[in-house]
Amino acid sequence: MNEIELFLRFSFLGLSTVISIISLISFLKTKEIKIAFASIGFLLFTVEGIIVSIGVFSPDVEHFITTEVLVGTTFISLIFFYLSILKR
Repeated sequence: MNEIELFLRFSFLGLSTVISIISLISFLKTKEIKIAFASIGFLLFTVEGIIVSIGVFSPDVEHFITTEVLVGTTFISLIFFYLSILKR
């Protein structure tokens, strides 16, 4: 793994963590369900970043981190983002 890829992975983790914290604070203030869906989507991106970061430093967990797990978390987070913009 080169330095640029490592930088981008940790930048992704940091940005998704900050956005998920901001959206959670916004949800706690407004109690709007659409913001809750967006918060869950950002939290799933944070979880994905944590999983990838653990995989960078610990090769033992590499057999748990499969493409299916990463694509699955991205897919589920996109579903939550879709639910957050869906109009009734």
